[in-house]
Amino acid sequence: MLTTFVGRARRAIKPALVIGVAALTTACASREQAAETGDPFEPLNRGIYTVNMALDDAVLEPAANAYTTVTPGPARDGVQNFMTNLNQPVVFANTLLQGNVRASVETFGRFTVNTIFGIGGVFDVASAAGVEQHQEDFGQTLAVWGVADGPFIMLPVLGPSSLRDGTGRFVDRYPHPLNWNAEYSQSTWAWGVRGLNGLDTRARAQGVFTTMESTAIDPYVQVRSAYRQLRASQIANENGDAFGELPDFSADYDEDE
Repeated sequence: MLTTFVGRARRAIKPALVIGVAALTTACASREQAAETGDPFEPLNRGIYTVNMALDDAVLEPAANAYTTVTPGPARDGVQNFMTNLNQPVVFANTLLQGNVRASVETFGRFTVNTIFGIGGVFDVASAAGVEQHQEDFGQTLAVWGVADGPFIMLPVLGPSSLRDGTGRFVDRYPHPLNWNAEYSQSTWAWGVRGLNGLDTRARAQGVFTTMESTAIDPYVQVRSAYRQLRASQIANENGDAFGELPDFSADYDEDE
């Protein structure tokens, strides 16, 4: 099966790479328009987006569909709960940096309760007890500190981001439990947890991908717009399920957002 996935990925990515290189040749012609949309690297970003989608079609979507098929709903909920709990030290650090004492106390309480009584976070005991859940990262912290988001960036595999949020991703590695110990961070178990997290995240996003593909005139522009709206909502502390907050993709959209 792995050999089949690799073969499909190679066949899909090769033409995507050609498209990406071709997109780079249009950089000068579209530079002014891209700058106006806050996306000065748009030709390069579109090339990366094309490769990302080819990789998704060849490997990630089939793997996510298989994961959904063989994993019962309660088990998938347990995986999501575990991953959310594992990220609580990152949230805690950022609530402290933002000066949000109440959120810090609630996040510390959630992590403690779910880790002890929720079997490592598999069961979300804290939510059942009425303890509020927060979603904070260093990109949001920088925004609270007054740092602008900067140019839009499409990251390989990871998807949409910005200069500010990309920096935040790097910083958030340090308070995450999987990176507390250098040797443990590179262990097979740690990489397995990361892979499971990516697989579960992609599976939960299937509805967004399906709607986007069926309704968007320009999926790249819609992804860029949806990402910016999501981040604006999170920075305003209107948090919730990340994919649930994405706006509906429709054929009518404003290019200038």
